[in-house]
Amino acid sequence: MLTLFFTDQINDGSTQTLGKDEAHHAIKVLRLNLGEVIKISDGVKKWVSGPIIEISKKELTISVSEKGEFEEKKPELVLVQAVTKSDRNKEMLELAIEAGVDRIIPWQAERSISKWQSDSAQKWEIGIKEACKQARQIRLPKLMPLLTTAGVVQLLSKDAQAIVFHESAGEKFAQLQLAQSLTSIFLIIGPEGGISPSELSMFENGGGKIVRLGETVLRSAHAGFAAISAVQTKLGRW
Repeated sequence: MLTLFFTDQINDGSTQTLGKDEAHHAIKVLRLNLGEVIKISDGVKKWVSGPIIEISKKELTISVSEKGEFEEKKPELVLVQAVTKSDRNKEMLELAIEAGVDRIIPWQAERSISKWQSDSAQKWEIGIKEACKQARQIRLPKLMPLLTTAGVVQLLSKDAQAIVFHESAGEKFAQLQLAQSLTSIFLIIGPEGGISPSELSMFENGGGKIVRLGETVLRSAHAGFAAISAVQTKLGRW
């Protein structure tokens, strides 16, 4: 697998330049040399790859030998992740991206131990980019603004199914039937302290399905990975 880097824009020419922090990492940290093949993505849709043909102090250039575009899949998988302890965020993001999440919504749940800080979005964005590079994921999952439970419920529509994972549910995820017409699936993952009864009621009244994954209780930082993986299998993608 080729080392992946991100840039603001992919041009249509025969060469592609990589600059800023990404170029610094390639040149100074990874110490890449002329002739080494890398992949560059705009983080949205387009990517190119090819050998490095020029290296300067602050940027490098590749000769484009291959190019492509990210293929959109429906339904999109949206992780609604309760704000977790700061030391768990990196692990949570890595796992969610490895599982194939499309969009991430930080959720300030009633029982969240941690609170969303002024720099939290920036830290999550950095974590998302690092995880995508590790997983060779050419598209950066979109990080949405922090939402409350009511805000999440407002996003739901007839074309979007919310699935709330909770150990008290009587229905197993394996028993859940998903409509073929869905455009989005929202996977609701609670905090370390659990989802409150009032929040469960709000999600259920908004059309959400309350289900459980197996008999064990997963960490909040790990549950998203398990949920996305289960949905990927049910959709026939895995």
